[in-house]
Amino acid sequence: MRIICLMLAVTALLFVLASAFTDSARVPDSGSSAQANYARPFEPRTRPAFLPLPPGAVEPAGWLADWCSAARDGYTGHMDQYDDEFKRAWAADHKMTGEKLLWYKGAWPYEGGGYWFDGLARLGYALHDEALIQQAKQRLHAVTDHMHPDGLLFLWWLDRNNPDDRKAVDAALGGWPLWACGLLARAMTGYYAGSNDPRILQALETAYGSDADCLHSISGSMSNVWPAYDTYTWTGNQTIADALDAMFDQERPGLQPNLNRYRTAPDLRPGSTVENQHVVEFLENTTPWAVAYLWTGEISYLQAALGWHELIDRIAMQPHGVPVSDEWYVPTGAFRGSETCDVAGYVWSQVNLLAVSGEGRMADRAERAFFNAGPAAVSRDFKTHVYFQSPNRFADGSPDFPHGPRAGGGSYLAKHSPLCCTAALNRIVPWYVTHMWMATYDNGLVATCYGPCKVTALAADRVPVEMVCDTDYPFNETIEISVKPARTAEFPIYLRIPGWCTNPELSVNGVAVKVIANAKGFVCVRRSWKPGDWVRVHLPMQALVRTGHDNAPGGPYTGEHKPTMVTIPEESSTQGAPYATVSYGPLLFALAIPDTRDANTPDPAARWRFALDVHNPAIRVERRPMPARWNWPLESPLRLKIDAVAIDWAPALKAPALPAQPVVAQQPAERVTLVPYGCTKFRISMFPVVAERKN
Repeated sequence: MRIICLMLAVTALLFVLASAFTDSARVPDSGSSAQANYARPFEPRTRPAFLPLPPGAVEPAGWLADWCSAARDGYTGHMDQYDDEFKRAWAADHKMTGEKLLWYKGAWPYEGGGYWFDGLARLGYALHDEALIQQAKQRLHAVTDHMHPDGLLFLWWLDRNNPDDRKAVDAALGGWPLWACGLLARAMTGYYAGSNDPRILQALETAYGSDADCLHSISGSMSNVWPAYDTYTWTGNQTIADALDAMFDQERPGLQPNLNRYRTAPDLRPGSTVENQHVVEFLENTTPWAVAYLWTGEISYLQAALGWHELIDRIAMQPHGVPVSDEWYVPTGAFRGSETCDVAGYVWSQVNLLAVSGEGRMADRAERAFFNAGPAAVSRDFKTHVYFQSPNRFADGSPDFPHGPRAGGGSYLAKHSPLCCTAALNRIVPWYVTHMWMATYDNGLVATCYGPCKVTALAADRVPVEMVCDTDYPFNETIEISVKPARTAEFPIYLRIPGWCTNPELSVNGVAVKVIANAKGFVCVRRSWKPGDWVRVHLPMQALVRTGHDNAPGGPYTGEHKPTMVTIPEESSTQGAPYATVSYGPLLFALAIPDTRDANTPDPAARWRFALDVHNPAIRVERRPMPARWNWPLESPLRLKIDAVAIDWAPALKAPALPAQPVVAQQPAERVTLVPYGCTKFRISMFPVVAERKN
């Protein structure tokens, strides 16, 4: 056995010299794409770091299977029962024209259907649930069976050669229906990757292969770029190649200026100021520039995609792992919201950037969003959800939010208006699960994100391999992976070492192996594997108290939809109310305010007005057995005991705020219990802080 630290990653760290970045961006030649098990037949020369496995190759187990089943039995398998708009989603008889192409005048089901079908198909394959798969097939075939080469992408009843149809689409908020087409196309590419259904691929090729100007002519969104690229890699269609060439032609940019700016990396120096954007639009229009890198080979495009995501992380990241997005990004705030659409969109974006760049920090971000913001977005039975979640929630109807359903967006309801979050939440679980493992161009397999699962994939020279990941991660620290190839075969297994883990341990068949992770956070074990081999990964977690300042604008809000200027903060800035958070590995912890009758009814007797003694938190970890069935219980198997001080704090219901200064302790500290943020519906996770005692 020998340990190899070489990764087949595409990019180096974002903040190194451009020359070094360019050198490391090129993938070592490990043979032609045709020799890689999961390579597409028509890939461009610039390769992604990792190759996604087909949906269904990763099957959830343990607590994660319970959560997937809850999604199936709740929203994902039954969206038609929640609102009639989902019955109309891309239905053959729901053909909007003229002003009805505006989302609020009849076209919204095109957005909702794309979101839902994406999650429906992926969850069906992940669970090997034939009923979900057939439901996805039926809904997608309602589109494939009507496609026409003169249609406007998947708006098959419109004629792209008819000026009136073109005008109507452009008048619908600058081509909003074409943006929605990209959401449907992503659902189709996911379904095709799991099914190899030729009718799906033909529909994709008809949409993107009939007009070389089909991408460049869309000035207001980039949602169609990734599915068009995927379609090309499966078909080699020359018209699609021409469309991608036109899209990324720097001599004829077709995007609106506020989107075309994402073509280049931002200034990440502290104090730099940028115009913010609706976060759904931000994620949809920054992430696809990674495709421009794959298509053109220009590393600056990947730098741009990674750079903009670094920018929003520095300005707006909430401790639960998703940026402030209520609905525009602003600085981190204890009572600012993150839209459920953006919980799904953020997981999607980080998974895609991880696959292209090979940067483990993208997986760190995906895990933190998934394990914290993901479960907080929905009820434990996956049948009600919030439109916005905030790090602190002490009462129903509080806080108020600037947009969308306003204060009502924080309530757990069967549906919210608009219905976008009700649809998008279906993507959260399956996008994480189906990308926990990926493949590499040297015919290895890579553990990108962790959780209990079974992987069935090809490695080496197309040798079937089954791997079972036995773990309760992130509620414990150990992942045991059994490796069962159909025959003895040599291939690499890459294992991600999270950025928060400082002392990882690794063993193979009980023999300790020195962990030498590369700059992107992966360690590689290459050996001859045989049935019965096993790998043990131990990722020791440490309780970590982080401090910062809440500098987010508070209410009252005007509700105006317009951009504002935001600034990358100085590292030493003390502007804003001080706060403290507590993390353990990828998990954010919170002081739970128990929900009683339902997820909108807090226990009135609960004590939650505490400040943390950040100078002497005295944290102790407590563990209990995992429950027989997982539903993100308040009685969590993992708890933290910490010192906190009761304080006089009465935040206003509509415009709550943290104390503006550290609080002088008036009484002794007491022990309080924190549980994982995702197990709570009411909580405090961004705490006031106790003033440091003077000698």
